[in-house]
Amino acid sequence: MADLRIGCSSWTSEAWWGRVYPKTLKDSERLAWYARSFDSVEVDSSYYRPPPRGMIEGWRSRTPPAFRFTLKLTRDFLDPKVPLDRDRLGAFLGTARVLGEKLGPILLQFTPWVRPGKARDHVVALMDALDGDLRYALELRDRAWFEGDQLAWLLGELSRRQIALVWSYLTYVEVPPKVTTDFLYLRFIGDHTTVPEEVHGEVRVDRTPVVRLWSDRLRAEAQRVERAFVFFNNHFAGFAPESVNLFRREMGLEPLNYGPGTFQQRLP
Repeated sequence: MADLRIGCSSWTSEAWWGRVYPKTLKDSERLAWYARSFDSVEVDSSYYRPPPRGMIEGWRSRTPPAFRFTLKLTRDFLDPKVPLDRDRLGAFLGTARVLGEKLGPILLQFTPWVRPGKARDHVVALMDALDGDLRYALELRDRAWFEGDQLAWLLGELSRRQIALVWSYLTYVEVPPKVTTDFLYLRFIGDHTTVPEEVHGEVRVDRTPVVRLWSDRLRAEAQRVERAFVFFNNHFAGFAPESVNLFRREMGLEPLNYGPGTFQQRLP
């Protein structure tokens, strides 16, 4: 595996003031500060509304050349009850292309209540409508997708299209660590009950056994893939930047020094 990216799911957590960002930092400066330490980020806001072109251009200009963004596809495209609008989908993907070489995979994050059956037709239609020259990762959250013939069908469809099956750590379903293309996409999500937002900012739960399990699984498949993207949510353990460092240690990498005093002398 030539390229391993380990980052956070968003850079805008309010719990990071004073821990990652100096309290005097402007909101508009947080991405550039984040990108001084981390090499990638999963954009959560694009799930709720497509980002305007100007916003994408700003993200690109404020990050170093080697930085990578993964964008969540907007949720309307992921709802089986909403007719698929190919023109709007094309517009989303066209805007994403503004990131150029900084664009990583686009994440198709389906909700837990999207189950096989009628939803399967929607999943297939969406995959068929995607531009083939971009990369995608598909996240499913209902256990019925990962059983028997259904799993075999899913792996075949993803492999044929070279779409990654997202390896998600969720507290309510076990996602099989199957490889369906030349990259891996691993998400440590947790749940909103164990580590609610009001206690974010510090590690609240020791997730070492979970991180060790999935880092071992990633290493086991490292020779089969060219790159891997790994992202942590605050809900996983309480403080995503330290979860990143836990994973880095398990992978034999140096931890990041991301704190507010780290770059003080480099600021204008």
